[in-house]
Amino acid sequence: MNCGKAVYSRVGRVCHHDKGGPHAFSDRWTSFLKARLNCSVPGEYPFYFNEIQSTSEVTEGLYAGNRTRLVYGVFTTPVNSIGGSAICAFSMSSVLEVFQGAFKEQETINSNWLRVPTERVPKPRPGTCVNDSRTLKDTIVNFVKAHPLMDDAVQSYFAMPVITKVSFNYRFTKVAVDSQVKALDGKAYDILYVGTDDGRVLKALNTRSPDSVTDVNQVIVSDVQVLKYGQAVKDLLVVHLAGEASKLVVFADSEIRAVPLHHCDSPLAGSCAACVALQDPHCAWDATTNLCVAVPTKLHDSDAEKTLFQDILMGKHKGCGYEQEMAKPMQPAVPPEIGRGEQPDERDNEIVIELDRENQYGRTQPRANEPQGVIVTPVVYSAQTLTGALIGTCLFSLVAGFASGFWFSQRLRGTPYPEPSEQRQQLNRLTESSESPGFNNKSINLVLNVPPKNPNGKNANSSAENKPVQKVKKTYI
Repeated sequence: MNCGKAVYSRVGRVCHHDKGGPHAFSDRWTSFLKARLNCSVPGEYPFYFNEIQSTSEVTEGLYAGNRTRLVYGVFTTPVNSIGGSAICAFSMSSVLEVFQGAFKEQETINSNWLRVPTERVPKPRPGTCVNDSRTLKDTIVNFVKAHPLMDDAVQSYFAMPVITKVSFNYRFTKVAVDSQVKALDGKAYDILYVGTDDGRVLKALNTRSPDSVTDVNQVIVSDVQVLKYGQAVKDLLVVHLAGEASKLVVFADSEIRAVPLHHCDSPLAGSCAACVALQDPHCAWDATTNLCVAVPTKLHDSDAEKTLFQDILMGKHKGCGYEQEMAKPMQPAVPPEIGRGEQPDERDNEIVIELDRENQYGRTQPRANEPQGVIVTPVVYSAQTLTGALIGTCLFSLVAGFASGFWFSQRLRGTPYPEPSEQRQQLNRLTESSESPGFNNKSINLVLNVPPKNPNGKNANSSAENKPVQKVKKTYI
């Protein structure tokens, strides 16, 4: 429709035993159908992520009390637009339902795409699987050839993207799912590992998935630079081995790396508040050892859950002292002691970690030359004090500027101007010199620029008088 080039992401379906059509259609599918995948931010004017990059394996879980099979897909915006990426989930039941819906058609190349009326669809329904596709009627095969597109689109399962990210530095490339990880509250969460085109791996989850399918609460647990900067993540794989720690395998063009599924032992999770604020089902704060530990290593002990603190939904736990902090009177904020390993309660729920070649933490290690036990108390000024200081500074600047300008003008000025009496004396001298005897006092007609005639009829400067032309001394005042 002359709207320019556009890319749409679709899902296709074909029967396993499709042997092609009869006679002239022997090299064509008889059951191939396709439908659009709608990954967009809802609203009056939805924002679409149209270009699909990859999908995960089909995972099965319990979402808001319903057991559903989901597939997660990576979608991005076009290259020449705002850099945005999103992860959307689609249920397999929704995909199958769309393939049972209405077809879409375009009568001519300049016509709109419209829904095909039900009475025009031949029977048996095109796109269904049969024992031998070569026995189908030509009308059915012709209809499938001309109408492969479904009218309805497959909507996102949670009504919106599970993860959205706007960045000019990177885009999502791959996604892997550690499905149905149980937290201490008994709920199961799908943990997503998202690769980017600059070598990063994001760990994220939707904390509302066990309770609602119409609401999304995105949490980015960690952001790890696994590969060399600028090297794209080509694939991800979650590996669970019996008797060994689970790993995330990261594939690139030139290397394969295996990294831990969690970073509970990160220096940034060294306090109870920081550990709980991760909102990571893999991690919990152990009150007995005062360490942030991996949850699966403690579940074998029946009494272990009583000493483990975790809160996936809010990221705060009363065992970390939040109730005591809320009961205290409000006082001016004082930063924590440097070097004591304390973290403030309100912090960003995102860890940015760089791993070296041995999968050890690099940038997040504390510096060795940091002072120990130094307390910094901020100085607070009132609004009246700041206003008075600002007005005083402006007045002082004006006075200082005027004084310095006057002083420089006096220093840089040359010979002083003569007094008025001296000016009058100079004017008198110039006037007397102009009335000297050698000066021609005859009147001159300035209009004609010709001197008047004498009474005897001759010009004042005629050759009859035979007088030399006198020099005139001109004075300019």
